[in-house]
Amino acid sequence: MKARFVKIAKWAAYPLFYLFCLGLFGYLTFPYDRLKDRLIAEFDRTQQKRGPSQAQRLEIDELDSYWFTGVKMKGVRLILPPGELGASSRPSAAAAFASGDAAKESAPKPSVIEIDEAHARVKILPLLIGRMRVSFWASVFGGEVEGVVPMGRSGGDVHVDVSNVELAKVGPLGDILGLPIAGTLNASLELSAPEGKFNKANGALEVSAKEVSVGDGKTKIQGLIALPEAKLGELLLSAEAKDGVLKVTKMTANGQDLELDGDGKVNMREPWNNSTADLYVRFKFSDAYRSKSDLTKSLLGAPGSNVSGLIEMQQPKMKRSKRADGFYGWHVHGPLRKPRFDPHSADSPAARGRGKPGDTPGASPATTTRKPGGINMPLGSSEAAPREGEEHEPPAMPPPPPPPSTEDESPTRPQPAPPVDGEGAPPVE
Repeated sequence: MKARFVKIAKWAAYPLFYLFCLGLFGYLTFPYDRLKDRLIAEFDRTQQKRGPSQAQRLEIDELDSYWFTGVKMKGVRLILPPGELGASSRPSAAAAFASGDAAKESAPKPSVIEIDEAHARVKILPLLIGRMRVSFWASVFGGEVEGVVPMGRSGGDVHVDVSNVELAKVGPLGDILGLPIAGTLNASLELSAPEGKFNKANGALEVSAKEVSVGDGKTKIQGLIALPEAKLGELLLSAEAKDGVLKVTKMTANGQDLELDGDGKVNMREPWNNSTADLYVRFKFSDAYRSKSDLTKSLLGAPGSNVSGLIEMQQPKMKRSKRADGFYGWHVHGPLRKPRFDPHSADSPAARGRGKPGDTPGASPATTTRKPGGINMPLGSSEAAPREGEEHEPPAMPPPPPPPSTEDESPTRPQPAPPVDGEGAPPVE
């Protein structure tokens, strides 16, 4: 029995050794330079339908093997055209500060996402049961990003961790805001995507950014004026995903110079940059910051003064976003690859869409009157305007008034009712 086993082992060892050598030499001699060129060519091919002015570009300095089923890269650059996520473009928050000649002179420029080093590999154990999962790591923006994502339609959980990313090095973020931003970002994303579809995913997102500040006192907003540094403090964001809808449950920051609050949702799509945002963000400069210097007083308006600051006088969008409580409200909507920033003074996302961006929701009591049945109507109008998307039903016609009585009918006229509450005025007929 033992001799037979040794004989079988000898015959099995030769093909196994051959396969091992074949894999080893193939691994060591694989043409990774050609693979790099092929990856760039395939990426360029996918961008052809976007047109020359909207196509993204991918550049890779080095590409080599990583373990047995992965690759590692150095010097990766993703160049985004104007109008793409992170690129300087007019449809962004920076557009709020652009007007006149300054807007014409500030031509949009491409934005670059640089990755110092990264590696990714296919995990072997899940592959044995028919599931392809890719683990990755990247050194980017002064911090690290790592995680595991499923590939194809096999489904599985998505896990991504972001640690110690320096916001000052995230060029696209500064381009979106239109002014410098600093701070350290940490985040965690957990998603369960059935069949690999993010539009059905469930999970949670947690983001924490410490020592956040905007402006540096040197960089001018659209070349007009430099905003002194405003400290936002710690920014916290929590969101829950259910059936492909990522709902923001918390978005807040309460710094000594700037206060921020927000809510909304993101409808997740594939690819991820086609996901659509519907967020409402409110921020307010503190009285101490507005009184910090003559520049802040003139730019934002002195506390207690009825005179608006230059930022509102020169920028209509800032004026339209001003709320009664002193906050500036903005509606962030559209696909993540090209979000729009519109001024809006609504109190919550439920109040959006009922008027033009920037209009204060509702009407003041001084300009309304109440009709029977509890309907508020503007003074001087004959009908209440229906809301958008609602059918307007005309109010019921009141019954015709009785014919006026004459003196001849006075003998049969009934006596008036006794006074109400002891007053002499009879009730209204």
